[in-house]
Amino acid sequence: MTMQAERAGVVTADGVRLRVETAGSPDAPVTVVLGHGWTCSTRSWHHQISDLPRVLGADAVRVVAYDHRGHGQSDAAPTGTTRIEQLADDLAVVLDEVVGDGPVVYAGHSMGGMTLMALAEQHPELFGSRIKAAALVSTSSGQLASQAFGLPARFDGAASVLAPRAMNLAGERIERRAARRASRTGAVGRAVQDDHDAAQAAGTPDAAGAVRAAWLREASVRVRRPAVRQLVFGKKADPAEVDILLADLEATPGRSFSGFFEAITRHDLAHALTALDGLPVEIMHGTRDRLIPPRHGNRLAELVPSARLWMYPGAGHMLMQERPRDVTQRLASLARKVKP
Repeated sequence: MTMQAERAGVVTADGVRLRVETAGSPDAPVTVVLGHGWTCSTRSWHHQISDLPRVLGADAVRVVAYDHRGHGQSDAAPTGTTRIEQLADDLAVVLDEVVGDGPVVYAGHSMGGMTLMALAEQHPELFGSRIKAAALVSTSSGQLASQAFGLPARFDGAASVLAPRAMNLAGERIERRAARRASRTGAVGRAVQDDHDAAQAAGTPDAAGAVRAAWLREASVRVRRPAVRQLVFGKKADPAEVDILLADLEATPGRSFSGFFEAITRHDLAHALTALDGLPVEIMHGTRDRLIPPRHGNRLAELVPSARLWMYPGAGHMLMQERPRDVTQRLASLARKVKP
């Protein structure tokens, strides 16, 4: 059974339009809400969006996935709004405007899991009454600046100062590159038109301009793919899944890239997890996660005694894409538990 996802949008209190994707029946007794990670989009959940209605039945579950502000096809994040607390406000809007009154299972990957923790701090009354279960995928309650990327603890002080600065510079470079790309696109477009006109005049196929543009794109991808695959994915990553992340990363504005990175490094909401204790909670982590090392999953399990911890040998940071069947089954199990 193939499910056709529906796409819509919702507007936040400060006027940012969030892109929303849904699958399954609007009248389903349970809704699974999916929150993606930093520099990702709803596409990182593509397996779960299509497979959950198949596993549970199209009438048994509704899946709601959305792009955070400044990510995917949502509007850019205005200045001063690249904060985890703001993402929690946006999640509250999605719950109010898109999700029905029935029980909700929230699954948050990386920054999406941190969004749930910020919501728990701001609105603990929603947990148990509205949000009945949660999945925390490759995420952390805080202290991410410590031993970041596997560095020894003695580098923590320098990393906490230098990493945000480096990301800010990277964000500025992304913005400049986007501006140059827009300018270059115009130039390439004019060159393609010239090629087209010349080809028409000569009676030859219009290939030169298309080949030029494709070569530029492919060269850029060839340079970045190995680095992204090594840092973000575990063993035996599917190249198609790596390409999804590369495309999302390419589309992430510089402000979101640097601003949300800084927000993630400052994230520290272990105390908010008390709102989840007693609820069905699944914690999933890869043993080769280099962005958020597996010790963060262990700490989450200690902070939420009611949770079950699942460690996936050889998996990296993108569990939904690397272990799609397992993640889907965990979410389906939570949906069955909270079904009225």
